Amino acid sequence: MTTGGHATRFGKYELLERLGAGGMAVVHRARFTVAEGVSRSVVIKRVRDPYAQDPAFVRMFLNEARISMGLSHGNIVQVFDFGQEAGEYFLAMEWVDGQPLSKVLKRLKLKGMAHLPAPLAVQLMVEVCKGLHHAHTRRDEQGRPLGLVHRDVSPDNVLVSYEGEVKLSDFGIAKAQWAGRQDTDAGVVRGKFLYLSPEQTRAEALDARSDVYTAGVVLFEMLTGRRPVEGDQGSVMERIATGDLTPTQAYVPDLDPSLGALASRALALRRDDRFTSAEDFQRALAEWLAYRAPLFPASTLRHLMAWLFEEELKLAGQPPRIPESFLRQVAVWTGEGSPLGSDEPERASSVHRAHATAFPEEDVPGALVGGSPAADMGAGVPGWVWAAVIAAAALFFVGRAVMPDLSEPDARKLQVVSSPPGAEVRWDGKHVGMTPTVLSVAPGEDSHKLELRFVGYHPWATTVSQSAVPERVQVTLERLPPPPPPPEPVVDARVPEPEKAGSRRSGVARSDGQREAREALDWIERSPDAGAEYTLGVQLLVAGNDGQAGQKFVTCLRLLETAAECHLGMGRVGARTARWGVAREHYRRYLQLRPQGAGAAEARQYIKSRSGR
Repeated sequence: MTTGGHATRFGKYELLERLGAGGMAVVHRARFTVAEGVSRSVVIKRVRDPYAQDPAFVRMFLNEARISMGLSHGNIVQVFDFGQEAGEYFLAMEWVDGQPLSKVLKRLKLKGMAHLPAPLAVQLMVEVCKGLHHAHTRRDEQGRPLGLVHRDVSPDNVLVSYEGEVKLSDFGIAKAQWAGRQDTDAGVVRGKFLYLSPEQTRAEALDARSDVYTAGVVLFEMLTGRRPVEGDQGSVMERIATGDLTPTQAYVPDLDPSLGALASRALALRRDDRFTSAEDFQRALAEWLAYRAPLFPASTLRHLMAWLFEEELKLAGQPPRIPESFLRQVAVWTGEGSPLGSDEPERASSVHRAHATAFPEEDVPGALVGGSPAADMGAGVPGWVWAAVIAAAALFFVGRAVMPDLSEPDARKLQVVSSPPGAEVRWDGKHVGMTPTVLSVAPGEDSHKLELRFVGYHPWATTVSQSAVPERVQVTLERLPPPPPPPEPVVDARVPEPEKAGSRRSGVARSDGQREAREALDWIERSPDAGAEYTLGVQLLVAGNDGQAGQKFVTCLRLLETAAECHLGMGRVGARTARWGVAREHYRRYLQLRPQGAGAAEARQYIKSRSGR
């Protein structure tokens, strides 16, 4: 804000320009002079009338000041002063020379990109999670946890500087368990309705996992350019409350399935099914980034900001230098600059496909970069191996979703992490989840066998003693060499034609395990439409949308009745919805098609448990 070219005094600050105004406050860029010739840019947030006269709002505003001044982290906007000036309440906070994420996403679409490339989105969310974890773990002067929850994690409140820094702002509706106060107001729903967690829609007491959910919504939007639920406020809140979310791959089919699984876990309906903390979410994303995109330059976010806001920087007298290599990468992302709308999911996928071109797999031994099965299949490894890896991760993630909670009150927590993520975790021979996961181990003197299995990798195993449970087991799995092609069938020209066919089948020399691995997913290559329905069904089942998942599996089987994994999915849907006949029928059909498959033990156990009923 300037008047006649001069700054306006506001106490010890000089207001330079008005940055914006919300419903309750006005924000200015200001200058604070520390000494003659020494000054710094700050942001002043002033309460607007008539809210300055509202005691409830003033309490909320002072609550923001008290909370924010106790936070000191590189991924949180620092608040260093608050008070009253001429009867107005104000906050003085750090000036971030950049843009809110909401404006970044809008500018992306204007520039021809429907959403952020996956590594950039993950890199950005890792930084947000760091700030959230700092806030969630703050303690008061007596060392007691504050139980702080942001409650409004959204693109408007994530700031990205032109240097590529990421900072979380606006703790205006955050709540902490200050002595003598409740941690939330009963029946009050705060935050932007598109980014509410299920417990927020029900006005329940919140914990850090609510922020994990809303961070998951922001990640979903960065990856797809859409939100998991869209529409009017009433329908959106109803769908959030029931877990009726659109899966990521409905908008971006080429998104890496393991990253889609991480987003689905953050967006789980039940708090207990989400990441236990923002730090756990951050760790899983960082591991995905390290494995899927180890060569992705850390400077890419800075170059992206320069490219998106080049005109603004020039007007500010800071013309950016954008490397030619980055511009070539942008050309790949945008398809040579052609327009790309958020309502074109097939074109949207090109941003993720382009990542495999910009950072090819041959530069990263043992890594799956970019998340496109089609791109991976050309990297020297047979396509069916990658298809089996991806499907195994999806199947085991669903298996974990339907597993009962095995935790006990005095159990010790054992975190199991693998590179690559998505490996099956077995405990004493029983499937208990997929990596990354946390196991609950009851105290005692017994020893247990922990195994990790991943199609295309050597199995790994160790022994865990109940009396000495480690906090974390981290394993780098060793890739199996690609299997040799099957020999040509041996056909005896002297036998009749029907017997030749039999000889042809018997002449293929391959092991049962190799055959199972290929047959488990080769139906997707034969029927990609059925495979697409199966993938959506898996995503919906993981998200807890049993009815919609069942519809996808039914469609899959209508297209290809021999798709064993769709029978397995229908068996799980039937079991979860108490339709015993449906479950039994499809589990039996799965066993007929895949007697040694990944879900065979589960199917047999279910049929045995229901026999005679």
